[in-house]
Amino acid sequence: MPKNFPIDEFDSAISGGGRHRAARTAKDQVREWLRVVVAAAVISVGGYLSLSFIGQSSVFAGYIPSINPSPAASTQALPEVSVLDGGGAELGAAAGQVLRDAGFNVTGASVLVDSDSKPIATADTVVLITDEIFSAEATAIANKIGNPKVMISTQFPGPITVVLGADYVLPAE
Repeated sequence: MPKNFPIDEFDSAISGGGRHRAARTAKDQVREWLRVVVAAAVISVGGYLSLSFIGQSSVFAGYIPSINPSPAASTQALPEVSVLDGGGAELGAAAGQVLRDAGFNVTGASVLVDSDSKPIATADTVVLITDEIFSAEATAIANKIGNPKVMISTQFPGPITVVLGADYVLPAE
């Protein structure tokens, strides 16, 4: 390869390379930071207002769940009711169906067992509530299944638990 090349227009170019800009001052840096903050604020406020408008629009009312349900809706929600059969007659499912048919929110019916999963036999049917606020629903449940005692107890996690005893008899339809 030849070491000598003919001279062309690239040989007369300046040899220094890189960017040739004016140095940024602190004032320029603050201006750029403020531009970014203002842009972020404008985008955030615009997004919030857009979503607020969409959430209040009747067109999307059925598709977007309400974050804050109305007080009337929360007071009409029925508490969960669990039915436990402690009478040994396997009437838990039938009693649960009676309560479901009456409009109660029965979440399950099973046999009352101890920590070793052995069935527990009880003599009396009771309706247990975790708080006094469930007393109206518990009284209605008690009236539907034969008027057992309503007691406050934190033994079971659900708000209302019906424990069927040996004295329980399915109500006549």
